[in-house]
Amino acid sequence: MAGKGKWQIEGWGAAQGQIRDAILFLCDGKSPADRAGIADELCKLVREFARGEYPEPQASPYDRDEYERESWARSTALHIVGAAMSATERLGGPYPSPDQVTMLREIARKALWHMPNSNDELKKLRDYFALENLRQPHPSDDQLPEG
Repeated sequence: MAGKGKWQIEGWGAAQGQIRDAILFLCDGKSPADRAGIADELCKLVREFARGEYPEPQASPYDRDEYERESWARSTALHIVGAAMSATERLGGPYPSPDQVTMLREIARKALWHMPNSNDELKKLRDYFALENLRQPHPSDDQLPEG
C-alpha cells in the first residue's frame, strides 16, 4: 500500500473511495438529467487533467462584456463586504458596531487608494449617497431606538 501522500490518503483504493463519495454527494437529490450533466463535467475535467490542460477560472471577469464585468464586480464586492461583516458580527452590541464601522471605513479607504481617479470617485459617491439618503432611510436607522 502506498504511503500517506499530501492529503493523507492511504492509497489508490482510498482515493477512489473519496472520489466516489464526493460524486455521490454532488449527485444526491438530483434528477437523472442533472446527474448526467455532473458526470459529463467530471469526465471532461478528468480528461483535461490527464492532458495537462487545466481549466480556466470560471469566475474570471475578463471574458465578459462591460455590463457583465460590472455585474460580476458588484456581486463580488457584495460577497466580500458581507463576509467581512459576518466575521465581526459576533462582537454583539449595536449594529453596526464601532469595530464594523472602522473595518468598513478602512475597506473603503484602501479601495479608493487603488483607484487612479479617487477624487472623482469620491465626488460621485458623495452625490450618490446624498440622493440615496433622501430616497430611503439608512439601513441602520431601523435599528436605532425611538425617542
